[in-house]
Amino acid sequence: MANQVSKLAYVDSKLGVGLPGQQTTRVIYDSVNSVAGQQFYEFFTNFAGKNEFQTNLTTNKLDSAESMVIKSIQIIMSSATSNLADHSNLNITVGNQVVVKDFDPSFNASNRGLAFDRLHSGFNSANNLELRLLTDIVIPPQVNFKATLQLGNALIAAGDDITIIFKGYGRIFSAGNSF
Repeated sequence: MANQVSKLAYVDSKLGVGLPGQQTTRVIYDSVNSVAGQQFYEFFTNFAGKNEFQTNLTTNKLDSAESMVIKSIQIIMSSATSNLADHSNLNITVGNQVVVKDFDPSFNASNRGLAFDRLHSGFNSANNLELRLLTDIVIPPQVNFKATLQLGNALIAAGDDITIIFKGYGRIFSAGNSF
């Protein structure tokens, strides 16, 4: 079984990425502000007018010298009255391939059963959940990616933010001795 470092190196080499890079932990996030009755949210597609607290990207692809392995996904609601306790569908697309399809993260949103990652028995907070992935998802350099979340019920109050966070291992540009 390949670890995250070797998997990322394998994908980068297949794509011909030969630039020097610094290995690092990586966190990317994007927030969407909810409107009344909204049930569908799309992340990492619109960055206009967002500040550094709402997203840490300016485009929905990593730089030519960057790549990432997603190890965990976190979804946070900005209000305690909004929650993810009812069923929902999470989809993650990398390039033209859906790598997470119709995944229901709601089981990790409360203490009503076993969490998917088996590291805990579910959070007591239905407005902050995290899912640790058993299979690494690679975001290669210069490849579009996005996430969508379809809620079964409109449980997010108008004006509240919903944020999705990808955490994992990555490679960022390192100039090394070239300058």
